[in-house]
Order: sequence, then structure tokens, then C-alpha cells
Amino acid sequence: MFITRDDYLPQIKQNNLESVIQGNPAILTSAEAMAQDTLKSYLFDRYDTQKIFASAGSERNMHLVQCGINLVLHLIYQRLPNHRIAPHVEAAYNETINFLERVADGKNGLDLPRRIDPKTGKNQHTFRWGSQTKRSLI
Repeated sequence: MFITRDDYLPQIKQNNLESVIQGNPAILTSAEAMAQDTLKSYLFDRYDTQKIFASAGSERNMHLVQCGINLVLHLIYQRLPNHRIAPHVEAAYNETINFLERVADGKNGLDLPRRIDPKTGKNQHTFRWGSQTKRSLI
């Protein structure tokens, strides 16, 4: 998995994490898979998601790991009765989604491997820039 147990330590104490997942590691594994798919959905147009999520340890982009942790924590906190999501978890989730939307729109960049077109060997994009020629109404 792209996210490891140690990655949670800066954002949540181990005993709090165990309490929220009720000692069931399957809950955490499921939330991590959902978060990873969410990250992929924002990144796949511009970045090589297979390479990104195959990386491990210090090869990973730590900002992306932090985004994944924010998504996972939000998902597992939703399991609590009455959706008692801590305000800092909600704020981190919203900040992460806003950041990922900017990445998807090309307004923010990440130091990640770009998608490469196998035919040309150049960066592959699924969008085009340009405009039509100006028309005259006369």
C-alpha cells in the first residue's frame, strides 16, 4: 500500500487511530484503498499514477502522502456516531480536496512522474490548449 502505519503518526496518535477503527485493520485498509482511488482520480490526466502508487518509502511524494492521510482520516471519522468529525480533520479534508482540484486543473503542480505517450516518448496530456481563429461579422 502507498500509505503505511507510520505515516499516520504526525497527524493522529496511535491509540486514537486504534479507537476510531475499533481495532479492526480492515477498516483502515478499506479507507486507504478509497483514498488512493480518490487521489488517482485527480492525478490520472497529468501524472503516471501506476509509478506514483508503486513507489515506497522515501521515493514517495510526502505531500501526496499527507493528502492521502487527510482523506483516510476523514473517511474513518465518518464512521463515528452522528458523524462527529473533528474540526481539524474536516478542515484538512477540505484543504486537500481544494488542492487536488487545483492540481487537476493544472493550477498547482507536484513533483511526480508525468504520463508519457509510448508512441512519441513525450509527456501525454488528455487536454488541449488553443482557440479558434477570430471570426469577422462583416
